[in-house]
Amino acid sequence: MDLYHTTDTDGVSDLNPCEIKMREIIAQLDEPGAEESNHPDVSLVHDPSGWSVSLFPSGIATLENLDEEDSPPRYLNKLNRQQALQLWKDLAQGKIEYILQHPWMHERA
Repeated sequence: MDLYHTTDTDGVSDLNPCEIKMREIIAQLDEPGAEESNHPDVSLVHDPSGWSVSLFPSGIATLENLDEEDSPPRYLNKLNRQQALQLWKDLAQGKIEYILQHPWMHERA
């Protein structure tokens, strides 16, 4: 199993969380005031590859490789929470090529 970790809206990291824990973290995006919190996003990082998917209360997801400084973030809009969870599950399993096939945009819409 690949190593991955999440970061919640409080900035707390969790190593290799199960799907139930991932759901709980994503649910934080729907809490009152989530948009204005110090950490308005939650993220999952696939440690071996450096790829990260951050999720925002607005339904935007960003994909970026934290190991590649010159790699600009990519964006997906209007994701529901189930789609967001699936992105995280795919990333946790190291399905990088599959994730890259999504219709990512290089500019925020």
